Amino acid sequence: MQIQARNDFAADALTTHAMLTDPAFLAQVCEASGDLDYRVDGVPEHTAVQRTLEAPSAVRSLLGDRLTLLQEIRWNAADATGARTGDLELTVQGMPARAQLTIDLRAGGRGTVVDFVGEFTIKVPLVGRSLEGKAAPALTAGFDVQQQVGDKWLAERS
Repeated sequence: MQIQARNDFAADALTTHAMLTDPAFLAQVCEASGDLDYRVDGVPEHTAVQRTLEAPSAVRSLLGDRLTLLQEIRWNAADATGARTGDLELTVQGMPARAQLTIDLRAGGRGTVVDFVGEFTIKVPLVGRSLEGKAAPALTAGFDVQQQVGDKWLAERS
């Protein structure tokens, strides 16, 4: 299933990228998401987040009450304006679920827009597409949390 999301931050591209790769910011996103447990690591070229959260009701019968997400983002080098692209891969431990998205970070909106576009798949015979539709809102809600935490983060530092 196709996934699209956008964040719009009130900062330039370099500041936005620095925020998105800062381990303290990544930890705040996990906390704001209500994660039960998490580990984060971030450098300008790569971020990795492992999060344990309550499973959405749509997948509890398959996974139990908790699930662990593994998210990696690999960033390409910035151009002269600070714009850059990246690749996001999200997997669910113990489940054939994967999101593969491209990221486009560039000047626009309130300062910098970050577009996420790609595919989310759950490869379970007969019910995979149905599960994708039920799980996708939880996936895209994560981008909303990132927007809220980012707005607060930037306001506190300006």
